[in-house]
Amino acid sequence: MQGKKLRLRHLFNSTSGKAVILPMDHPVYFGPLPGIVDPRALVADAAATDATGVLLTLATLNRCADVIGSLGSIARLDGTHTRLGHHLSEIDRFSSVELAVADGADACVLNIYVGADNECALLRKLGETAESCERWGLPLVGEMIPIGLLAGHFDPNAKKLTEAEITDQVALASRVGAEMGSDLIKTSYTGSVESFRQVVEGASIPVLVAGGPCGDSVAELLQMVEDCMTAGAAGVCIGRNVWQRENRREILSAICRIVHEGAKATAVAATLA
Repeated sequence: MQGKKLRLRHLFNSTSGKAVILPMDHPVYFGPLPGIVDPRALVADAAATDATGVLLTLATLNRCADVIGSLGSIARLDGTHTRLGHHLSEIDRFSSVELAVADGADACVLNIYVGADNECALLRKLGETAESCERWGLPLVGEMIPIGLLAGHFDPNAKKLTEAEITDQVALASRVGAEMGSDLIKTSYTGSVESFRQVVEGASIPVLVAGGPCGDSVAELLQMVEDCMTAGAAGVCIGRNVWQRENRREILSAICRIVHEGAKATAVAATLA
């Protein structure tokens, strides 16, 4: 479908063919967070770098339309629970594909927690949305997160899986997303170049790497980005590890250098010291 191809061009750098997406949809769950209280300022900062897109709700996209510059946009269509609720995997759509097209989004994204008790409902949501996206020519990003990683995503102190377990689950989730109609996958890094290469090769469609909670040092963050690109990722989708740092524009620019130019993480990190 030509509509999908045309819109996807807005999310990837024309020279490198890679994507650097800044997600800022977190208030749907967390409410206001440091670094994202003013979404217009954050979008303007991203537009001043070589980032290729932002991931946000349609309401915020409309408020930021005049500062988005040449950035592409991925619209969050689901998110029906908050940090005050008790059912983290029950996440339904609150916006439609049609509205995303009308508002000028270049793609949309859904959260799918593979292995959750309500997995059937979540996968049905993905399949039905994929059908609508096909009809309207809107690319779909499947944010495919195994339920075993969900606790760690919201709680960095939660019990962690082994790398082998993570790799198996992330690879499964990513391929399921592709088989059910996603055009891109957003998922978690597995811990090494070798293991994440298995995910990329098995997904059969481009994979974007999520950043997760802000916690690692800048050097560790940049090394993860380099490792992801070495493994064959189509790009990164990193939010809190960017905008919860004081020098967020510089961090985002550093990530762009690694993704678009193939710069080494150690060299880029040295320029930030």
